Amino acid sequence: MASTIQPTQSRYNTPYDQTIFDFNTIDSKVYLARETNKILNIVGNDIVIKDMNMTDPIIIGASTVRTSIGIGSAIQDETLLKFTSIATVDIDCATLDDTTVSGCHLGVFMNYQYLQTMETNTAKVEIYHIQADGTVTNPLGTYNIDTCRILLGVINFTKSGANVTAVSRYELPTLLVSGSTIYIRGKNPDNINLPNMFEIAFREYYDYFIRRDYLVSE
Repeated sequence: MASTIQPTQSRYNTPYDQTIFDFNTIDSKVYLARETNKILNIVGNDIVIKDMNMTDPIIIGASTVRTSIGIGSAIQDETLLKFTSIATVDIDCATLDDTTVSGCHLGVFMNYQYLQTMETNTAKVEIYHIQADGTVTNPLGTYNIDTCRILLGVINFTKSGANVTAVSRYELPTLLVSGSTIYIRGKNPDNINLPNMFEIAFREYYDYFIRRDYLVSE
């Protein structure tokens, strides 16, 4: 596996799949896609809206930690993203400080930024090492706070020498990352403009299915 994975996905309202004018200019496509995406702010931005759950982490070999992010949907950078395949990522922790001794963690992020070009821009799932002071490191790449905007999950890990001996989920709702307190899965109240969206969805389900079945039975 790898520390960066690009799952099968759909991205909605992007410059390369939408046309506004008959003369089909690049600028017209960019403008419409970006403006219509702002409707998503009714719900919120930089949040997971369905599934995309992180599996329990496992140890591979002596020092590699692995986890997966399931299918689901999220809004990042005012773009609706739908993952249709599982993304499995891992990281070799042989030279990395652990949670038990040093207060470090492993964080799994969605990496995406809307590009106002005709190039296809895809989202990725990436895993990074996060030090106790929030500094993010990765032996295989560079963390970008502007594109890694949703923290999908966090992992605790314990080492003995270079070997990883135990892993578990980090259960707190926030983590210090690159100088900011980040809410896991984007559940920051400031990100959510429709805080009762789950209650609304349940109410619709109740009215359509449960109440209908009750009336039919009567």
